[in-house]
Parts: sequence; structure tokens; C-alpha cells
Amino acid sequence: MDETGFYRILVAIETDATRFYGPDAVRPAVLGKADAEQMLSHIAADLGALLPEIPSCSLIAAGALFDQTQILQPAYPLFQALEEVSINNRADRFKPGLVSIGAQNGLMPATALQPDTAIPPGMLLLLPAAVHGPSEQIKALGQAMEYRFLEEGQVSPHSASWLQSAFNITINHARFMTLTDLNAMLRMQLDHFGFLPMWDLLDAALSAISKPLAVTSDNGIRFEWRDGAVHTQFQTFDHWANLGPGSAEPAERQALTAAYLDWTREMRQYLTTLKAHGLDVIFHHPDDGSVLEGSFFTEQGLTRPGSRRTAVTEHSFGELGVIAISVVDGDTVYHYYPLSAAGLNDMHNEVRNRIPPGHTISFPGTLLYDEETRRLVTDTRQSSHH
Repeated sequence: MDETGFYRILVAIETDATRFYGPDAVRPAVLGKADAEQMLSHIAADLGALLPEIPSCSLIAAGALFDQTQILQPAYPLFQALEEVSINNRADRFKPGLVSIGAQNGLMPATALQPDTAIPPGMLLLLPAAVHGPSEQIKALGQAMEYRFLEEGQVSPHSASWLQSAFNITINHARFMTLTDLNAMLRMQLDHFGFLPMWDLLDAALSAISKPLAVTSDNGIRFEWRDGAVHTQFQTFDHWANLGPGSAEPAERQALTAAYLDWTREMRQYLTTLKAHGLDVIFHHPDDGSVLEGSFFTEQGLTRPGSRRTAVTEHSFGELGVIAISVVDGDTVYHYYPLSAAGLNDMHNEVRNRIPPGHTISFPGTLLYDEETRRLVTDTRQSSHH
């Protein structure tokens, strides 16, 4: 029995992102049923003008625009949700048509089709669609789309103008694109910013490769894709400066600080981007390889004699914010490091429980460490900043 097949495509819209920010910020609209239907007939007309075989297929799309991070996720949940709308996958029963999915009171019928409001809209907005039809025909059409979209895939001015007012956005440029095109574009972007290893991890996850893949970032961070997640070591300053990539750096104050800040910045960029694309990142202890649970990591620090030590030292830097918090508890020093965005609040709660109120807190605005041992230290009171 012949099956039907799907081909995944997108309308890529370059927009002016300034209106998504500031006091009068607006997000792109989510279309109701009638508008979603009209949207799809515009898209179908443009596609049909480019590829005359399109009307003998079905076209499925939802009336919403998405960021590429929501589309490029393992197993492509957004496209799966579109394809699940089609109830008949037998070629002999297939009937062409337009299947639009609209929102009711701003809500899509499936969670995967709801634009994620936690993702700030950028310059590129994407409208995903699935072309559905008999397998052989879809295969041929797919090849034609891969060849022709780049050269001739411009959305007509009439359709672009309709999309602009329906979604309440500015359209500078709108064109058809295949998933291959979108992947190639993301790879180029990441390469341009020095994150090609991140593309390799994303690609492994999107292609669902079963064998492990290890990459090393510019700052010497090793990431490994295996068992459906990205694994990496979390290195505290003490470990990084003595046993990790930082052991090759000179101990002078500026050099070691700058290099660990670069390491932290890059680790956070990988973490944020991979998570935005729906990948789990699992941190491991650098010594024994055990999985780090929770939102922050605690290690025992270097104890220096003297009663003038500040009870709490917040090691932070510019746009990176808090790197670590050092706490003196009796004779012991503990360093706390956030492992996720939530980690900071959890760390502060932990510190409040450990240290009675009224103790001195220092905010040196940098990392304080001992050059001889290359380990983090707490501030001393005479230099503390209140």
C-alpha cells in the first residue's frame, strides 16, 4: 500500500525587530481561524505559481510566527504537530487541500504550535508549513524546492503586504525556504561568531545521530553529545586554574581573571543556546565525572588565617554578573557557583541560611584569588565595599 509523505518548508521573514522591544513593545500577532485560512491561501497561491504540482498536494500551516530556536529542536516537535493534523496517510485515500490551524483567544490547539513568549523575537521570523501528498510526488517536489527556493522563492508583494498587516509586523523581505536552507543559515551564523562546535552539537541532535560526538570550544571546553543530551564538565575557578585549561595561563591578576571570565562567558553562551533549541545540558564533576544535581555547585575553598575576612564575597564581573559567592562559615570557606539562571536565587537563599544576618558582604566587582595557589579567596574587611 502506497504511503503519503511530508516535506517541511518555511516562509522566512526578515523584519524590523525594534518594535518588539522598549516601552511600546508588541509581539507578532497569533492569527485566529479565519485569518489563518486566508494566510494559507496566500502562501498556496505563491507556491503554486512557482511549482504547478502544488495544488495536487495538501498544505498545512498554523497562523503563527516562530523563532528559529523553536523550530530547530530535536525531533522537530513543531513540524510533528503540523503533520499530526493530517488524518489519512494512505495514498489511495489522499485528497489535496489547504489545512490551516488558527488560534482561539490567542491559544493554538497544540502546545508545540504556540510561539514561546520567553524567546524575544528577533530579525528573522519563521512560518513553518508542511507539504503533504503521495510519497513519490513529494520526493520530486522536495528536490525541486531545494533547488528553486533560493533562486526564485520570493514571496509575492501582495502576499507579503497581507502577512505584514495580519501579523502586525514590518516585512523587509519574505521568501520560501527549506529546512536544509535554515540549517545552512544557522551554521553560517554560528561559524561567523566563532561557535562552529555548537553547530556540530545541534546538528547531531537534530539528525538524532546515535553515536557520541565530542567537540572542543575556543576556550577549551569539551562538550559531548550522547544518549540524547549534551554532557560537559563544570569547572570551578580553582579546578580550572590548576588542573583545567587555565593551568597554562600566567598567574598575574589580570591574565587569570580575564581567561576565566572568557571561559565562563563561553560556557553560558553554549548553555543558553543549546537549551533554547530544546537540548538538555548535563554537568559533570571534573574529578569523578559524577552528574551535578541542582541549580548550583558548592566546593570547599582555601582557608586563610586571620579574623578580618569578609563573611560573604560576591565575585562578579560586568555583564556576566555573579561568577561565584564565597562564604566564611566558622573555619571553613565555601564557594558557590550557579549552574543555571535559577541557581543565583537558590545560592542567595542558601547563603542567608548559612550566615546570620548583619555580617559584612563584599562586592569587589572582579574575581579575588591568591596568585600563589591560584585559588579563589574571600575579601578582607579593610578593602570591602558595602
